[in-house]
Amino acid sequence: MVFAAALALYLLSVAPGPLWQDSGLAQLRVLRGDFHGELGLALSHPLYYLLATAFQWLPLAESALKTNLVSVVFGAVTIANVFLLVRLATGGTIGASVAALTLAVAHTFWQHCALAEVYTVTTALMTLELLCLFQYARTGRARWWIALYFANGLGVSNHMVAVLSLACYGAATIWLVSQRRVHVAVAVRCALAWTLGAAPYLGLIVGEIIGGAGVGATIHSALFGKAYASAVTNLIPDARMLTNSVLYLGLNFPTPAALLVLPGLLAMRSWRPRLPAVVLTALFAIHLVWAVRYDVPDQYTFFIPAVVLLAVLIGFGAGRFLQSRSRRWKAAVVAAALLPPAVYVPLPALARKAGLRLDTGRPVPYRDTYDYFLRPWKTGYDGAARFAREVHDTLPSGSVVVVAADATTARPLHYYQLTGRWTRNVRLLPSAREPRPTTMVTPADVRRELEAGHVYVVSPVRGYCPQWLLDGYELVPDGVLFRASASKTRWPP
Repeated sequence: MVFAAALALYLLSVAPGPLWQDSGLAQLRVLRGDFHGELGLALSHPLYYLLATAFQWLPLAESALKTNLVSVVFGAVTIANVFLLVRLATGGTIGASVAALTLAVAHTFWQHCALAEVYTVTTALMTLELLCLFQYARTGRARWWIALYFANGLGVSNHMVAVLSLACYGAATIWLVSQRRVHVAVAVRCALAWTLGAAPYLGLIVGEIIGGAGVGATIHSALFGKAYASAVTNLIPDARMLTNSVLYLGLNFPTPAALLVLPGLLAMRSWRPRLPAVVLTALFAIHLVWAVRYDVPDQYTFFIPAVVLLAVLIGFGAGRFLQSRSRRWKAAVVAAALLPPAVYVPLPALARKAGLRLDTGRPVPYRDTYDYFLRPWKTGYDGAARFAREVHDTLPSGSVVVVAADATTARPLHYYQLTGRWTRNVRLLPSAREPRPTTMVTPADVRRELEAGHVYVVSPVRGYCPQWLLDGYELVPDGVLFRASASKTRWPP
């Protein structure tokens, strides 16, 4: 019942078609059958793309929607797992219901249930690991501990953030073996189970090495990707990151129900055996610290595991706090858990009025920055599709749209190419059909179109447009694009 209710909520919230940024890239990689990607092994996410490819068998017309539905289904699985986990831990349904409701409407988790993203698969597997942990603690059967490792291996095949949880489980396993509560043979089986679960990711690593990539370069790619080593190894957050972290957590829990975290932590102190409480506390600490000091533009997304674990703690706290209280108290706590959507409705207008900057770099056609990022639901959102249609339908025949360096707005345009809807004589450079669509564009590639005044870009902003266009041409607004006009520089032959 909880799964069905969450599924209904997220089906109503999901974006119906193509999207921008990383979500748009996921939709393109599914269409290309690309299980590797161009950003390094750490961002390959092979399990996610196996699942998204399987979802293409759904009897729906829009490939982008089928890819978005992966987030919907695994978001609902996460909510059901959280309910079951808190139900097993507290023995009651009220705490489990509060935990499930709190997580279901937490901003960043809800948002990622509406987009093509890898994170709900991550949380579905992480909560499955916790269920295995609790079952092992309840029964003492080694098969649950082995199953935990298999689930974590799958998590690594989906996203490398699961390695943080593996560190906690590994430390717990060493302690269990040292206390002779787990035989060494069980630890070996755990390693084998993890390897089996991680096989899709490990297979990519082995394939890279066999293909001629150096072992050192491959390991660096597997751990950091191509451009994130400094962010991964950053140890100390600055004041800006600490401030943002408080804001991100507040955005997810704008409700007095968040205060139940404290009785939730107290409730775990009385658990016997202590293993689940210790591991759960360690998981929360390591995922929270990781997110706080991870200095990347989409830092807020890396709080999702911590948000899930906070919702679990809130559920434990609700179970303890409401244990002997009246129905009115229970109704009040449930109402508090459901409060966040009432905050998210006026939030964009309030943020706009207050002049809050969201640091997205530049405006994007048909995307209100405040609505898009501050309201988690994407019901009926078709801004990316409208943008692609307008570019396709309105540009003069023989035009070129230079989308090099613009990984945000290139996605829906490339999606229209790959789905056969780009039928007019209007070129995209680079094309979605090129082996490496991140290839840069030079003046020589568009010489004729420059002379005819038929070269367009989406944004005349450094970082989103080739620098030679910014330096050499006036970029004049023309519909949703900017046209390169009046050369400021005489380019050499």
